[in-house]
Amino acid sequence: MPCDHARTLLGAYVDGELTGAARQAAADQVRSCPACADAADDIRRIGRQLNATGREVAPPQLAQRIRDELAKEMASDRPVPSRLATTWRAPAARFVGAMVAASVVSSLITWSVATWPRGEVRLENDVVSAHIRSLLQDSPIQVASSDNHTVKPWFNGRIDFAPEVKDFTSEGFPLLGGRIDYIGGRRVGAIVYKRHLHVINVFMWPAAGPEPADALADVAKGYNVLHWSKAGVTYWAISDLNADEMRQLHGLL
Repeated sequence: MPCDHARTLLGAYVDGELTGAARQAAADQVRSCPACADAADDIRRIGRQLNATGREVAPPQLAQRIRDELAKEMASDRPVPSRLATTWRAPAARFVGAMVAASVVSSLITWSVATWPRGEVRLENDVVSAHIRSLLQDSPIQVASSDNHTVKPWFNGRIDFAPEVKDFTSEGFPLLGGRIDYIGGRRVGAIVYKRHLHVINVFMWPAAGPEPADALADVAKGYNVLHWSKAGVTYWAISDLNADEMRQLHGLL
């Protein structure tokens, strides 16, 4: 079994969702391929970490409350017990402040990811794998054109819907083209953009329902990932482009 195909099955295999020949094929691949075995171990590790974090949603006022308490503590003129404590108080307060701030950010990110449904975590793994796979190929596109009237018709008959194809060259995100990819057990459309030297993959497929969903952001294996839905289409955008510019592209799509 080719590694690219095997890795689309690894999430389901690790979760015990495969049966029969598919399960046996995935098991044989993990035993015979060190790279696929490592990928399966990564999925198990991520699952353990997510399970360990719990599912409680952070109260929206938590971050501000911690900042307020920290500011009051650092501004306090309470007496300290010794000259040594006085000498080290300011640097220590700055150090503690930095550590608390980092902990707050980390906790909020962890809470956010922990509340994702397990299926979305698995989709994100597929999106990251598909993006990396495209970068390892000679070209990340199968139809190369900046003309949406060339790229959009190319998908006819190749996938079961018509992806939205737009060129944003004037906004600094030129359209490179498109291709077919495989995510979440289905064929999807991938529209490829460029920003300076950064390649951006935007994966699209029909949404489960007509209701739009606001964009959710994450960082996975060093890549910025955004996903949202609108007009009956699910979008996943991924790149090593910075988060602000990724949101700029999201606003255009």
